[in-house]
Amino acid sequence: MNFRIQNTIYSFSRWLNLLIEPKKEWEAIALETPNVKSIFIYFAFPVIAVSSLLSSIGAFIHTGSLSIGISQFVVSFISLNLGFLTAGKMIELLAPNFQLQIKTSTIYQLIVYSGAVFCLFHSFAKLFSPYSFLNQICLVFELYFIRVLWLGISPLLPIAENKKPGFTIVASLLILVLPLIFDRMFSVIFTLPVTI
Repeated sequence: MNFRIQNTIYSFSRWLNLLIEPKKEWEAIALETPNVKSIFIYFAFPVIAVSSLLSSIGAFIHTGSLSIGISQFVVSFISLNLGFLTAGKMIELLAPNFQLQIKTSTIYQLIVYSGAVFCLFHSFAKLFSPYSFLNQICLVFELYFIRVLWLGISPLLPIAENKKPGFTIVASLLILVLPLIFDRMFSVIFTLPVTI
């Protein structure tokens, strides 16, 4: 039990550090040698679970339906995990275009850690009614993950400076678009109200 609490504290302190001082946190991440499984178990799952919980609370607030809130939790959890997994696989396939040979674990460090910032603001946006001022502010802050990703590329990847902007654009689009596509797809399957 104590082990799980320590892992949860670790994942949330890393999440906070990536928000507040991402450059320093990426330097610490660069010294680690995790595998993909540990990245998801010890960081992604707790972070995505909290983000999904916020999304489900938002769905419950807006609809008053507990079943829609629970369905929203499931949809968000599956969509974010599938989105990050798919983004990692696609970046692995595209890496030769940027003259990169990257370990799979390094790809998922970039995707999951920077994507966690996207998850936070995306789930906060769902707490507010669509097109409200606070919803739009959260959607704008979602894009902060691009800066976090940019700061993480140099410590983790041996990439040429002229290739870095292109890699950042491709990775950012995959992190942003794939979870939204899965979210939309599963929302239709579960007949949930479709939001951004």
